Amino acid sequence: MEKNKLNDWWNINGNYKILHKINPLRINFIIQNYEKPIKKKNILDIGCGGGLISELLAKKKGLVLGIDENIDNIKQAKKHARENSINVNYKNLSLNSFYKKNNKKFDLILCLEVLEHVDDVEKALNKISNLMKPDATLIISTINRNLKSLVFAKIFGEYILNWIPVGTHVFEKFLKPKEIVEKLKLKGIKTKKIKGMKFNPISNKWTISDNTNINYFLVAKK
Repeated sequence: MEKNKLNDWWNINGNYKILHKINPLRINFIIQNYEKPIKKKNILDIGCGGGLISELLAKKKGLVLGIDENIDNIKQAKKHARENSINVNYKNLSLNSFYKKNNKKFDLILCLEVLEHVDDVEKALNKISNLMKPDATLIISTINRNLKSLVFAKIFGEYILNWIPVGTHVFEKFLKPKEIVEKLKLKGIKTKKIKGMKFNPISNKWTISDNTNINYFLVAKK
């Protein structure tokens, strides 16, 4: 059981199988919307999990720092990077702890599937904005809050399709795009793009969409 636990982030049929399915779409969206070469850019991956995105950016020669407050996630991330000779700097820290210790600023900050688990979104976004260099890019992905997201992201995703473990999400923590836009605007960060992710059950594929009712990306610049 311990072996399965240690390998779970990189098990395409495990608890994070949905992330493996959307990972190609996520990395393409990030690269296209950063609009600059990733090479030698300072990148912060907040809530990096097992390193699914961090590794891909490191392969493109980005200077990637992945933080996660879950020690098991970081252990798996470090192990996989080491076994595949990929250079990523991983730290077992929450955003709050990292913010207190860090004096570095970043060209690109990723906050993917994280904000819907945060107790105080405004404080988290304040910290993130202070970690951004002038002209830095912030890319967020999260879940909208409405009846459709309750049905499909919460009920179907957890209880029917078994895409993610039951109890992963709390509906009340889902965020409407305008809520994030308004909080970022107060920090002088302008939202440049909001796009949805759409699942086609027939082709079993995810695509970028203008429909933001459930999952969506938000791109902002300082």
